[in-house]
This record gives sequence, C-alpha cells and structure tokens, in this order.
Amino acid sequence: MDEKLSRILDQTAQLELNVAALYLGFSEAFPEDRDFWSQLAKEEENHAALLRGGKLESSNEGRFPADILTTNLDALIKANKEIEELVKEHKQKPPSSRASALEIALKAEESTGEIHFSCFMRQETNSPLLERLGRVDRDDRQHIRRIRIYMSEKGIGIPDAVGRGQDIVG
Repeated sequence: MDEKLSRILDQTAQLELNVAALYLGFSEAFPEDRDFWSQLAKEEENHAALLRGGKLESSNEGRFPADILTTNLDALIKANKEIEELVKEHKQKPPSSRASALEIALKAEESTGEIHFSCFMRQETNSPLLERLGRVDRDDRQHIRRIRIYMSEKGIGIPDAVGRGQDIVG
C-alpha cells in the first residue's frame, strides 16, 4: 500500500475516533441528550474500525484512483488537532448549552478533514477499500442531517452562520 494512502487512512480513522470522543463528552455533559450523542459516538467508532479493517484488507489491492492521493493530508492532521483540542477543552469546561454542543458537532462534521475526505468518495469502483470509504462518507454526511433534524425536533436553534441562514432541516 502506498505510504501516503496509509497515512490518509490512519488520519481519517483518527478523526473519526476524535469526533467520537467529543460526542461522548457531550453525552456526559447533557444527560437529556445522552442517547443521541452516544449513538453518534458509537457510529464514529464503527467508522474508524471500518477504515482500519479496510486498510488491512486492501494492502494487496494494488493501485488506487489518483484522486484518493490528492486528499490534503495536512488538512486531516490539522482537523485532528483541532478536534483533539476541543475534546480537551470540553473535558475541563463543557459547552455552555445544548445548542453550543450541537453547533460544535455540526462544525466537526463539516470540518476540513471531513470535507477533503469526502471529495474522493464519489468515485465508481469495485475496490473494497473505496466502497468502505464511501460508506463512511455517506454516514458522516447523514450525521449532519441527523444533527439538524434533532435540533429542529428539540426546538434548539443555531446561529445563522452555522445554519447558513436556512431552515436547519432543509
């Protein structure tokens, strides 16, 4: 397996674990939302496991589409550091409100690492690794939608900057 691809997969799996840790912290800080945060955290942990398993299975798969190697590794590393800092910060002082936690989650899901990762997920391929990556990407994009729906159902608003001035479900 190409060394850069290996590092991209490692950083992407770590990003999923870091987001899971953030969500577990939110589940402790906001007991009324514990089930929601715990479910998202579990899904993020499953994504990391899928990525790591796919990496092991695909070591003999051969060449990958060139686009996968254009993923910005530095952006993934930066996103991981930012999420790790958020986890540390919120262990010491949880977000001030449920709305703040949900806003942070939206930003995490839309983070640079997630966005750059998703740019190579839409390729048609018979590669088991790329199929796994596509599944993780689709699930992560679904998390954004689920967070917005949860906010709407619970009557928790978000600033226009995060909601882009649109209805949060739309």
